[in-house]
Amino acid sequence: MDTSEYLPMFLAECRENLQELNLAVVRLEEAPEDRETVDAIFRIAHSLKGMAATMGFEGMATLTHKMEDVLELLRQRGGGLSREVVDVLLACLDALSGAVDAIDGDGAENLDPAELVERLQALVRDQDDPEAVAEEPEAVAPAPRLAPVGDGRVVLEIHAVLAEDAQMPAVRAFQVLAAAGEHGDVLRSVPAEGEVDGFDGRIVEVLLATDHEVEAVAAAIRGVPDVGDARVAEAVVEPVEESAPLAVVEDDGGTAAAAGASGSAVAAAGAGATGSAAKKGAHQTVRVDAERLDQLMHLMGELVVQRTHVEALSLEAEVPGLSQAMQELTRSSHALQAMVMQIRMIPIEAVFMRFPRLVRDVASTLDKQVELELVGKETELDRTVVDAIGDPLVHLIRNSLDHGLEAPADRIAAGKAPTGRLTIAARHAGGSIAITVKDDGRGINPQKVAAVAVQRGLITREQAQLIDMRGAIELLFTPGFSTAAEVGALSGRGVGMDAVRDKIRELGGEVTVTSVPGEGTVNEIRLPLTLAIMSALLVEAGAQPFGIPLQRVERTMRLDDNPVRSVAGRRMLVLKDEALPLCRAVDVFGGAAGAADAPDTHVVIVRGQEGSIALSVSKLIGQRELVTRPLPPNVGQEATVSGAAVLSNGDIVLLADCDALTLNTHPALSASERPAPLPAAV
Repeated sequence: MDTSEYLPMFLAECRENLQELNLAVVRLEEAPEDRETVDAIFRIAHSLKGMAATMGFEGMATLTHKMEDVLELLRQRGGGLSREVVDVLLACLDALSGAVDAIDGDGAENLDPAELVERLQALVRDQDDPEAVAEEPEAVAPAPRLAPVGDGRVVLEIHAVLAEDAQMPAVRAFQVLAAAGEHGDVLRSVPAEGEVDGFDGRIVEVLLATDHEVEAVAAAIRGVPDVGDARVAEAVVEPVEESAPLAVVEDDGGTAAAAGASGSAVAAAGAGATGSAAKKGAHQTVRVDAERLDQLMHLMGELVVQRTHVEALSLEAEVPGLSQAMQELTRSSHALQAMVMQIRMIPIEAVFMRFPRLVRDVASTLDKQVELELVGKETELDRTVVDAIGDPLVHLIRNSLDHGLEAPADRIAAGKAPTGRLTIAARHAGGSIAITVKDDGRGINPQKVAAVAVQRGLITREQAQLIDMRGAIELLFTPGFSTAAEVGALSGRGVGMDAVRDKIRELGGEVTVTSVPGEGTVNEIRLPLTLAIMSALLVEAGAQPFGIPLQRVERTMRLDDNPVRSVAGRRMLVLKDEALPLCRAVDVFGGAAGAADAPDTHVVIVRGQEGSIALSVSKLIGQRELVTRPLPPNVGQEATVSGAAVLSNGDIVLLADCDALTLNTHPALSASERPAPLPAAV
């Protein structure tokens, strides 16, 4: 069977399953007696083994099979899983993840499971006596029986129908058989176990001897992906002949046909029940290539631009019925735009699922006790933001674990609980999303940060004496800066916080840090919900329109309402409580060629990385929803524009990069040399 066309779906499902397994294993370490988690691990491992075997990746199939065997033996002994067992299981998952990446790269799994299989077998030998080990190979499943059982179990008939769009029927059939096998002995199946690899149909029938409830078995079968209908009921107690077809059973457990019904009757009844059951609410999803979603969003943006253009033209035309038709078109396109945006939104849980394993591994390396709390996992944001936010969050989490949280002995000496607390939370904040990484550790010591900065030649001793918490935090964002005494696997290279800020800035967001010595540190990232459509304030400078992200606009005012002073050769806008650098937008962005230099009439207070500045413009146009486009890659990092958009009249509007705007206010000075903010009395 040619499986190459199924490879993308195989890789996607493998990554999902491995992520769920990582979570389940870490969760099982925290709650060893959690039976549901154990069952989930077996179910996911079954799926991985079946998919790998069907796709021909024997190394992955062998390793997952051995993981199942060891887990089953350890589960029978009870007492939960030790740290050693969890370490080996996580090592197996890392190997499987590496195999998936290798398959994605060159098509070969590049996995030799022998060493890990030996480590798994050693776990069993270490926790058992020699006689039990010798007897282990004999503990094989009983051979399938074709007669009714007499040991108190019942025989159930299972009829599973795969969805019409199921792309890997052989894998799904294997998963159905595996799910049934978890609840008892498979007496007979169509397809048979040895014929699954070549299966290309839609109906899977199983005869199962079990002592489990019908509802539990039915739930397990329905939990297999791409199963559109699953009907389970107790079979008629009489000898089962090889040619006897299986009875058709309704969802409520009632028998819809006698056990001796003809095969054609079974097929007809099954087809009818399938249609009605599918309509009842089978959960169906469709995997779509991410590039198609991006293209769909691009075309939606073009539609928005053309719609606004047609709206402008319709105002000038006097055609009967045109206005009403235009309103209907606008309403429909708005609904379509909202739906397209919703399609791109996914829960941030896709990122958060990585962190329990990360925290567990780092805490183990540092010999620290950490309790992780994840809040707001259901918060949704744009897929492109989710894809890009993972690495910055990993940096912040590692920093909190390494530099923030203390060792148990230090925490006890400070009057704290030996177990530190790390909270990662996401929430909507207006038109943006706020993600916080908070720890209850030692906090930031400004004097220590300043001392390290002096040693590294970043500031002078005189400047170090004036460093406060805000200044210390800014030093932490300096490229190459680290407070670690030695270079280690987790820290010391000075690569981290500056990379976080740069990445968040690329996404149109900002990162802030607040800290209280002895109490902890809070890192907050604010990002737009989507990178495709931006709410912006349109302004005009030099007869050219420009857009300023609305979430960065603090306020607007008339230029004449406040005095302008010259301080050390720089223009400053003097407000009631502060004085801000004043820049002309036409000098920052440039103007249209040959356009008259119109006088500035308004001021926009913009918040950026280095604080706020006042930007004077000749006109405030108003708020707009803009479909953004990235700039060419050859545009420098210090450019004061971050993207572009097309207006309804066809004009191109550049979008201000507020962080670069504030950085370039003093382009000749380094961060430590820039003048301190003026006092409020100025």
